[in-house]
Amino acid sequence: MIDITYSSATTKHNFSFCDSHHAYPPILLLLLSSITSTSASNLIPRAASWPYQSFKTVNFTPPELSISKSGAPLASGLLFFTPESLVELAALITTDNGTLIWSSPSGLYYNFKVQELDTRPVLTYWLGEGSANTALVGHGYGSVRILDTSYTQIYKICPNISIVAPTGTDASCYLDLHESYVTPRGSLLATAYNITTADLSAIGGSIDGWIYDCLFYEIDIKTQDILFQWSAYKAGIPITATRQPLSDQANVTVGNVTALPGTRGNPFDWFHINAVQSVGEGYLLNSRNTWTTFRLNSTGGILWEFEGDTGGDFSLPEAGHFAWQHDARILLETPNSVILTYFNNANSQPPFNGTNASTGLIFYLDLTAKTATLLQSLSDPDEPLFVDTQGSLSLLENGNRFMDYGQLPIMKEYGPAGDVRLTIQFGPQAAAESYRGYRLNWHASPAAKPDVVVENGTVYFSWNGATDVQSWDVYAGSKNVSLARVGTVEKKGFESSF
Repeated sequence: MIDITYSSATTKHNFSFCDSHHAYPPILLLLLSSITSTSASNLIPRAASWPYQSFKTVNFTPPELSISKSGAPLASGLLFFTPESLVELAALITTDNGTLIWSSPSGLYYNFKVQELDTRPVLTYWLGEGSANTALVGHGYGSVRILDTSYTQIYKICPNISIVAPTGTDASCYLDLHESYVTPRGSLLATAYNITTADLSAIGGSIDGWIYDCLFYEIDIKTQDILFQWSAYKAGIPITATRQPLSDQANVTVGNVTALPGTRGNPFDWFHINAVQSVGEGYLLNSRNTWTTFRLNSTGGILWEFEGDTGGDFSLPEAGHFAWQHDARILLETPNSVILTYFNNANSQPPFNGTNASTGLIFYLDLTAKTATLLQSLSDPDEPLFVDTQGSLSLLENGNRFMDYGQLPIMKEYGPAGDVRLTIQFGPQAAAESYRGYRLNWHASPAAKPDVVVENGTVYFSWNGATDVQSWDVYAGSKNVSLARVGTVEKKGFESSF
């Protein structure tokens, strides 16, 4: 019998298993076969173009991280991202040295991060379901999951909403992937895409055309009641506000039938909602395809608009233009001003693609004078990146900035002055991406027990999601009451061995 105790800064716990490969008195040897049969192999073959990790104790295949550090101070916290890669789709927590902390089961995950619910930290993510896992035009259908610090699911958010989905959609939940924001009042903001008829003649389409109407809901997490809902189309935002040419949307072919843009089989994505935030009693929402961010009051009325080409309700400095932007967030709002951040893609179809590097932008909006001042533009001068879709920007506790480059498998941490302090790549640029990525503080003790495998006389052990294990003490003996410590193993990676 072998007993392994893990040690953290404050606690010790132990678990036991039987091992027949070491020269300890054998007992319960029949248990060994059930333990060793769990030895893992890769879920699918490795991608030749990028190295991936594998373990004895679990079936996870996270990518190796290519890491470059300048040596300047980095923020504390772990990395949270959802790499869609050639090997496996999963949500991951890692250190900035590439050590895996936690991996989800395989699946399509978006918006994976730490949030606060009822004054306690929780993990939240969107999980795609059914045949609508992959988006037709950059969206999907699924549910939002909330886990506690033991990785136990405490809520699955799948409200009863009236959504008309594309023909052939097979999903039990209809929330969209773009947003899953927990508000200070304990509700959830989530987006949805509903197809409906609209007159598209003003943009070269049919008078009897079809669009994706972009919606967002405020949902009571505990009851799943809808507290508030908003529709871009019903709010009166004109179709002509779109910056997405109808003719540039790709055709959709199902079987032998090809649907043109703006038809029932291929609704036009004129607005493309991709971020929602609660601000006071109201909301902030972002529209990629109109290049516009809207500040709403508590009833959905538009208080102001900030547009990336004209400025909308604000005068816009020449250096402050933005386009196809993601992750709009208000950091601070007063009665007279706003500090607003973006991941500015600045790329989509020509002439934008490859013209201007994607940037992180921080604006000061004067609500009285109606002026916008660009406080900072973040990009790597040695590695300009051009990102058509996805991306995020967050400001960290120590003043650093963290950017995830969306469709490119790259994350960067910048110093307060914009110097590049950390670059991480997690896959080949043409074959991996993460919708958003974060550096966040997180401490967890999993409800599940550690995983153990014995192979060729070596014991391998890991504990998926444990954040504070420092070392493992290994005990052995013929009975639980007569175990003796035979070694201590410092935890240096996801999986340890003895």
